[in-house]
Amino acid sequence: MEPLTGKQQRVLNAIKELSRLNDRMPTRQELADALGFKSVNSIQQYLTILSKKGYIELEKNKRRGVVMEKESQRTVSVPLIGCVACGTPLLAEENIEAFVAIDERLVRDLKKYFFLTAQGDSMNQAGIDDGDLLLIESRSEASPGDTVLALIGDEATIKIYRPSAKYIALVPKSSNPSHKPIILTADFIIQGVVRTVIKQEEISP
Repeated sequence: MEPLTGKQQRVLNAIKELSRLNDRMPTRQELADALGFKSVNSIQQYLTILSKKGYIELEKNKRRGVVMEKESQRTVSVPLIGCVACGTPLLAEENIEAFVAIDERLVRDLKKYFFLTAQGDSMNQAGIDDGDLLLIESRSEASPGDTVLALIGDEATIKIYRPSAKYIALVPKSSNPSHKPIILTADFIIQGVVRTVIKQEEISP
């Protein structure tokens, strides 16, 4: 499914919540009232977008003509983070670019997961290409051999974690020989571990 913006996700969440509370799908007016919209026309615009992106189905000429797609009932929405910077909360609202629907079985605790977009070719032999989406579990520790999101100063990088007694190596896995291991003794932070890769060609246009 194509990622949602924050506002689109808010409308989808309202549909799910109202249908759960009332045991029926909401009308457009009920959605407008719940979300504080002055006009049902704005709601209709959001419903059209959600339908095009595959999250709902719209039935014509029905007052409650919103149908949740079966796939969306089994998914959770994980934020896509636009940037990672030292000292900045990862899931601060200003960092969230969109939301990506993913199988709920891949996420144990929704609050601890986020997506990043891969950049470059330093991990292309590990199945991570430029533009892929990386599902990352937020954590400060990793096991040897994990593919981690590491923060070195203000620069974030995805590499294989290879600790030793004297230093930490962050190792690329690339067909490009210009990428070399990064050797560190201090001044870096593990911010998460890559759990799933969604290939660029699998992302809806």
